[in-house]
Amino acid sequence: MRRLPALLLATLVLALPAQAAEPAPRVKNTKGEIESIAMDGPRVAYAVKSDTCTKVIVLNVLTRSAAVASGPKTCDADNSSTGAGVREIAVAGARLAWIVNQGGNSESDDYLYTATLGSQRERLVAGAFRSGDVDGVLAGAWIGHLVGAGDRMAVNRFTTDKAGTIIQASLQRLDAGLSTLALGSPSLYAVSLDLHRVAVLRTDHTVAIYDTETRRQLLTIRPTSAHEIALRKDYLVVLTATKTLEVYNSHTGALLKRWPVAAGASRLDVHSGIAVYAVGRTVFELRLTDGRDAPLATAPRAIEGLEIEAPGIVYAYNTFKALQDVGNLAFVPLRQATSLLR
Repeated sequence: MRRLPALLLATLVLALPAQAAEPAPRVKNTKGEIESIAMDGPRVAYAVKSDTCTKVIVLNVLTRSAAVASGPKTCDADNSSTGAGVREIAVAGARLAWIVNQGGNSESDDYLYTATLGSQRERLVAGAFRSGDVDGVLAGAWIGHLVGAGDRMAVNRFTTDKAGTIIQASLQRLDAGLSTLALGSPSLYAVSLDLHRVAVLRTDHTVAIYDTETRRQLLTIRPTSAHEIALRKDYLVVLTATKTLEVYNSHTGALLKRWPVAAGASRLDVHSGIAVYAVGRTVFELRLTDGRDAPLATAPRAIEGLEIEAPGIVYAYNTFKALQDVGNLAFVPLRQATSLLR
């Protein structure tokens, strides 16, 4: 084999395009693990776990101002033996909601709270209680799958019998109280909300989209398989069980694109034509129109939460320092993130 002269080889190496470096995120640390996060516009809501007082905090990533939204009831969220604490959060403009889960060996309880920034603090909207074996079957009521965006929120309520079978189910719109959008097990499980529409990922891997205004089912989409979904404007994006992203028109159900993703992908979210997902400690981004993708960030520990909105991308991970649990909330502006996809 003919060898290239050393000088020519060095010139060729220098001419190769350099891979863009991951942008340095702005990181906010918390005294305690971050249990859950949600984002709408510039506002990120996150729950910080504590044995003394668990808090739900709202951070504006543009102004960097933050405020505690929760109160004394949420303060005790992590003081039960088997509960999950603040299991879910949703943000819709200045409104937010969260679900606290608490329990013992033979019971588990869900509490749905709401608050409005600048006016109303923590308010209990509904509770759900079940009993049995927390490591086996629990019979009774459940609240879960909380979603929100813009000026809308929705959540599922359902009931199981002693065999663990769902016997009642509904999709509820959350305003000052709860009102029914759809009934029956096909209304399970709400995953994503955008432009007054709720996307539900059913157990048969079909996706239903409901209108929160008319309370009608608008569309059913049948992807090849569905592990996670995200709804945003004209797109419904499906993370499949076969390491692909399937991109559908959210109004017609037509399949638009199919792109490969890294194995182990999870925590899917979509905005501005960009999908983000996590694999272990790494956050990836992918442009929906052409499938161009890139690793955005690698954290010291596994990604616990991931959101994308117009201001940028937020991801959370937990570490341990000086004998204390530390939460880390990282923010990358969207312009910096998308520069990697050029």
